[in-house]
Order: sequence, then C-alpha cells, then structure tokens
Amino acid sequence: MSQHQIPAYAEYRAAEFNVRCKKMNIFRSLKLQFRPPKIDDPDFGQLTFMYISNHPERSYWEAEWNFPPTGSPAAIALDGDESGPGPDTREWHLALPSRFDEIIQLAKPELAKVLKSWLDLELPEDIFTVVKLSGFDLEDPRAEPVTWGVSFETIGDRWISVTIPFVGSVAKEPVVDT
Repeated sequence: MSQHQIPAYAEYRAAEFNVRCKKMNIFRSLKLQFRPPKIDDPDFGQLTFMYISNHPERSYWEAEWNFPPTGSPAAIALDGDESGPGPDTREWHLALPSRFDEIIQLAKPELAKVLKSWLDLELPEDIFTVVKLSGFDLEDPRAEPVTWGVSFETIGDRWISVTIPFVGSVAKEPVVDT
C-alpha cells in the first residue's frame, strides 16, 4: 500500500465505523421504545423507562405508585436515565406523603370551583367521597419555585379529571378533562 492510500483507507474505515455506530444507536433506540426497561424500585414499585428518541434528555420513568396516605395508586413520572430516577426527583416525590394534608388544603379551593361549575356539586369536607387522587406531576425539582401538579378523578356516574397546577405553593388555573 502506498503512503497515499493509507489516509484514504483510514478515512474509509472511520466512515464504516460511524455507519456501524449509527445502526447500533438506531437498534438501541428502537429497543428502548418498543421493549422499555423495567425495574422494581423499593420506594415506588415497578418503574417503566419511557425513552424519548428525539430528546433523550427528556426520558423518564413512570409508575403507578401505591401512595401511602391514600393506599391507592397515583401516576407519577420521575426524571432519569436508563440507570434509574434522578436523586432530585426521587427526593421530591418521597416528600409528598408528609406534605399530603397541606397539598389537599391548597388544592381544595380550586377543586371546589371545578366541581361546582362542571358538575354543580359542592365539595364535601371529606373530598375523597367524591374524588380520588390520580397522580402528581413535576417539572424540574431543582427550579425555584418548583412547578408541579396534583390530579384527581371524580368517582361516580359523571367522570371528570382535574389537574391543579402549582408554582411553589400557589395554585393556578385547573385543567379539566372529560
């Protein structure tokens, strides 16, 4: 091989390697999307990794957490990578049970407005006779203030879902789904 052929051959091998890497990344991406990894988490139960191929940094773990204060499942999404949820999102979610009474008090005024306007229903003292907790969502646990939300579903014949977004401890306009 002449000296002029070696750089061309090296470039060819590098290009071939890049093609192989891209194929492997495509296969990895497809596997993550269609066979998402699952782990059994000691705090949240079974977690499923939801890979976002266009924005891998937005990938997350989802679960139906058996929420301790209610003993019922609550949908949660935990930021993280393939190795598991990030420590900040884990810490924020694990603090929810100790804050749950406060969260209910903060949510009650907005929940009462929604039930009155959508169902002509007064919110009883024990809200869990008319709604059940359905989940929590969280933007960035490191932000100040934190943007998050709590969701409820009505029980009974007339179903609606109500998500009350918060910025810090300030409730915002509820989002209703029918």
